[in-house]
Amino acid sequence: MSEIVLKNVVKAYGTTPVIHGVDLHIASGEFCVFVGPSGCGKSTLLRMIAGLEGISDGEISIGGTLVNDLPPRERDIAMVFQDYALYPHKTVFENMAFGLRLRKRPSAEIESRVREAAQILQIDHLLERRPGQLSGGQRQRVAMGRAIVRNPKAFLFDEPLSNLDAQLRSEMRVEINKLHKRLRNTVVYVTHDQVEAMTLADKIVVLSAGRIVQVGTPDEIYNRPAAKFVAGFTGSPPMNFLPCSIDADGAAILLDGGIRLPVPQARRAVCSKLAGRRLDFGIRPEHILAEAVGSDVATVPAHVQLVEPLGSDTLGLLRIGTGEITGRFAPEAPLSAGATIQAGFAMNKFHLFAPDTGDAIRDPGW
Repeated sequence: MSEIVLKNVVKAYGTTPVIHGVDLHIASGEFCVFVGPSGCGKSTLLRMIAGLEGISDGEISIGGTLVNDLPPRERDIAMVFQDYALYPHKTVFENMAFGLRLRKRPSAEIESRVREAAQILQIDHLLERRPGQLSGGQRQRVAMGRAIVRNPKAFLFDEPLSNLDAQLRSEMRVEINKLHKRLRNTVVYVTHDQVEAMTLADKIVVLSAGRIVQVGTPDEIYNRPAAKFVAGFTGSPPMNFLPCSIDADGAAILLDGGIRLPVPQARRAVCSKLAGRRLDFGIRPEHILAEAVGSDVATVPAHVQLVEPLGSDTLGLLRIGTGEITGRFAPEAPLSAGATIQAGFAMNKFHLFAPDTGDAIRDPGW
């Protein structure tokens, strides 16, 4: 069992709190990703689990053992850092074997574990090289191999791919995913990259200002965001927001332009209860259509400000009334800068948020 449990965990530097009473359960074998903007506390939370940062209050347990007062080496975790932290004068083999030698494991066991990990990571042909002779991706594999050989209860990754170029990051994401499926160890992974979070995680923890905003699967985080902050942080481009009000029939009235958006029957009962309220209307770029087609699609006149062809799709910056939104369209979509189109809003996909708290307003059946 290698579950990780945090109960009311608090961290303060002097009189300045940075982590505010975090409660979290990470199941054994789960791949849990901490995500959020810079300064949200995700790396601090990871370092507290590792024992590299003390906690001011609360409890942290790993595998059923309370670890508040245990030093990092006694927590049975392995950490992979952003900067690899390899010994430049040691070979790849010796870097990977170093932790086992400190634990005075038998030479035959060290040899076996290192070579097995190197084979898993496809770096067995690099064992006699030194870090200076390796590429960035190879160094990261060595750092991961050093963690694997210890067979810990949990792996902790602190933005491990941020120093790699885009193509190599994509390749390493695949390798980390394959590695987790093979080993099934508990993983806690910190990143500011939402693509890493969405593609790797079983569970995503979205943090803001030292607090958990939402915990859920990638599908829940993306399609059922609990707050405007989550909706605006996920997606590339992120969700669009426009101020609106709800009329007596449950339709959304965009305040930027006075455009009325009829709501599908399935959502009308909930929306009608919000009549007269000022809200934030949210819709993702892929749910904006260059041509209004379908029974649940509302037509919106939009002025095309900018077109960005990306090959597989095209981004369009649209002006609606006095507001601007971004749409993600098929590459063959009839878009040209300066044109006016009848954009379609997929009204079975919209979101509503309270402007004062940022909380999502929705019915569980949506």
